[in-house]
Amino acid sequence: MQKCLKTQRLAAGLYTGIVILVFIYTLCFMTEYKDLFGLKLKQNDQISFFHDYILQVFNKQIFAFAVFGVLVILLSFLLEVFGKIPDKFALIIMELSLLLCCACSAYALFNLQAIETYYGGLDFQYLRLESAGDYEPHSTTFRIGLGIYISYILCCVYYCAAIGRSHFKFRKNQKKGSTRNG
Repeated sequence: MQKCLKTQRLAAGLYTGIVILVFIYTLCFMTEYKDLFGLKLKQNDQISFFHDYILQVFNKQIFAFAVFGVLVILLSFLLEVFGKIPDKFALIIMELSLLLCCACSAYALFNLQAIETYYGGLDFQYLRLESAGDYEPHSTTFRIGLGIYISYILCCVYYCAAIGRSHFKFRKNQKKGSTRNG
């Protein structure tokens, strides 16, 4: 039983770490593309549209997902999942919350790939006309995001499995104990 609890704590710690990483990523995401803000020339309409209606909207979404991840950590503390075997109610709430985090991460993964493709097709040659300097397109932030969100999904699945295993093993041991006493 101690081994299950230790695994559960490890999973909770990993989840906390990856949530912090996702939160930092969302804050860094838009600063990477700040040079694309406020473009006025007609030649740069595509870039303005990309920044204002694709990147900004996506950034707000992933920020909301990151905040939800932080709320799941708080929920873990409130339901005492960090230090105890979860009861049925805590298990259901945590499993649903973590599955929602997985769905949000999958959504972010698919959108990151689509946004990176769109970004790759933009024409940046007229940016220098608006004093944007020598802007060089870079996709590193998108690729880092793919790795982070894949890791987030894996951590969520591991955390789900760890708390589920702890709960069901505890219940199994409890039933064994009650049949011996009865």
